[in-house]
Amino acid sequence: MSVIHRKKFMGGRISPEEFHAKHAFPTHARCQGCERRPVIRAIVLMELAEAKKNPAVDMLMQTAPEAFMQAVVQIKGSDGKAVPYYRVSVTYACRACKRDLQKALAKAPSHCIVEINEGPGTDKTVSGYQ
Repeated sequence: MSVIHRKKFMGGRISPEEFHAKHAFPTHARCQGCERRPVIRAIVLMELAEAKKNPAVDMLMQTAPEAFMQAVVQIKGSDGKAVPYYRVSVTYACRACKRDLQKALAKAPSHCIVEINEGPGTDKTVSGYQ
């Protein structure tokens, strides 16, 4: 595997950032603020025991258990055992709204895990086969 110069990626027709934004997210994904095509995705996860304390989540668990179980994810804890987490939200943002999303994520409770998918940036190396 070798490092590909950014101007030679996909024959220079598209940048790695544009390629990621086009193919990494679902076609129906839109920015939360302005409805444009997103370049970043944020998933907020909360430990299942903590999420069950919320009456809305508890009611969802009782009324629609299939939908509830689709939002449960197993994450390996510090002891190596799987711990169930509840997917609280999946949010998308465009390049213009990216900073607002990051500010909102910084205010998330400390017991939540935030997964951010930004794709390749200008400072990241793009590698592949030539």
